[in-house]
Amino acid sequence: MPDDRLFLAVDAGTTMIKAVLTRADGSFIDSAGKNVQILMPHPGWCEMDMNAVWDSVCEVIARLKNNNGGIWKNICAAGICAQGDGMWPVGRDGRPVRNAVLWNDIRAGGFVDYDSLSKECVDLGTSPLFPGAAPVILCWLKKQEPENYARIAAVLHCKDWLNYRLTGRIVTEQTDASTSLLNVYTKQYEFSLLDKLGIGECRGCFPPVESSAEIIGCVKEEAAKQTGIPAGTPVIAGSIDVLAAAAGCGITEPLQKGSIVGTTLCNYVVLDEAQAKAQAGQIGSVLCHTEPGRYIRLMAALSGASAMDWARREIFCGEPYPRLEEQISKIPIGSEGVLFHPYLYGERAPFRNADASGGFFGLRACHTKYHMARAVFEGVALSLYDCYQSLPAGQNGFVVAGGAAKSDLVCRMMCDCMGEKTVRYREKELGILGVVSLLQTATGCEKHGREEEKDLFIPDMEKHQEYRKLYERFCAAKEAIAPQWGKGK
Repeated sequence: MPDDRLFLAVDAGTTMIKAVLTRADGSFIDSAGKNVQILMPHPGWCEMDMNAVWDSVCEVIARLKNNNGGIWKNICAAGICAQGDGMWPVGRDGRPVRNAVLWNDIRAGGFVDYDSLSKECVDLGTSPLFPGAAPVILCWLKKQEPENYARIAAVLHCKDWLNYRLTGRIVTEQTDASTSLLNVYTKQYEFSLLDKLGIGECRGCFPPVESSAEIIGCVKEEAAKQTGIPAGTPVIAGSIDVLAAAAGCGITEPLQKGSIVGTTLCNYVVLDEAQAKAQAGQIGSVLCHTEPGRYIRLMAALSGASAMDWARREIFCGEPYPRLEEQISKIPIGSEGVLFHPYLYGERAPFRNADASGGFFGLRACHTKYHMARAVFEGVALSLYDCYQSLPAGQNGFVVAGGAAKSDLVCRMMCDCMGEKTVRYREKELGILGVVSLLQTATGCEKHGREEEKDLFIPDMEKHQEYRKLYERFCAAKEAIAPQWGKGK
């Protein structure tokens, strides 16, 4: 007998919100999306209007309903994955206290002695703190916006805020909570860190932690009117986007590894608990996987495709990527002497420095803007390679996903830079697939094995050696310029 049950899955990213209607077997029916606005009221600040994000989610879901009214009533569950870190503060009245402060915000760069805290975090089984982590942002708020600080009743992540608007429940889950303050092994908050930071009074603001596939509530009447989702539809806790994409790629077994080249640049290796404890370090993170008993060792650089987008916007006035890549491909590895550091938002991995900044090196009058463009693309690839030097070796070969991975040029560049075979799944909504897998678990739907179409890139080892030499220049320039970072502020 055919299964007519449907799922609604949402991916709320930093630059776009997508909603997808799927069958219970995970096959896609329809999708809708909308770009969202990042607010930058001051240099280094990155914020989002929390109500505007909710309104955008309502809009894309309503559009899906309008296009699929005949089958909409068959939705049996909904789930969300979203951008992680940052702080989405809610007051006692259930409304946003202020704009959300995002994961790539660096306003709190000097508020915490990160080096002294990092070892303690690792000893406690939590992820080391960085400027875009909620406890650090709370430190900044306490000093700079004390009235807003006093009004905070709940410290949420993006998907937690959206789940709250859907269900009325204040709750988070393990993948998001493990980005800061949560002992990833006991699944309990380490509130002693808040005392260490001088914000111990915030203990009650951190919500209960559920597993990713747990049903946390049902769509309430008000949310049903706003979104069109049938009232009473079960909603799962969901996942941070990087772990949803890992699950969507099937990266769940120890020593598998992958990269997501999205707005940020996430590089990770899957580990079991013993491996995770052995590999924990003071830079990067160990996060809970959506799969029980699994973890990822993560190096998430702050600039991924965002560096490419910046170059396209500011240097090329929006020139289409196909045209840009056609010109880039004519220029040899090394951009004929031009080098680029992609630290446009500071950096948190594989080193931590909120004052780190982007820069071009080696420019001469003979170079064109396309040399600069290739240097930007190479800078992102070299940053990826740099992150993997600080990760467990893992298996040979890795999976690449994210918006920039749609480009053959980007995939080949990263494949040659890494010197490892590289797999790209043709399904672009891998985070959505991860959410669907959680929905299947939550509702008891049978998980059918899906053979996703994929592309395999084989490294050119001669080019890999060229990238190795370029990487040496990349690191030498980084060490030489680092003492000057932040001096122009």
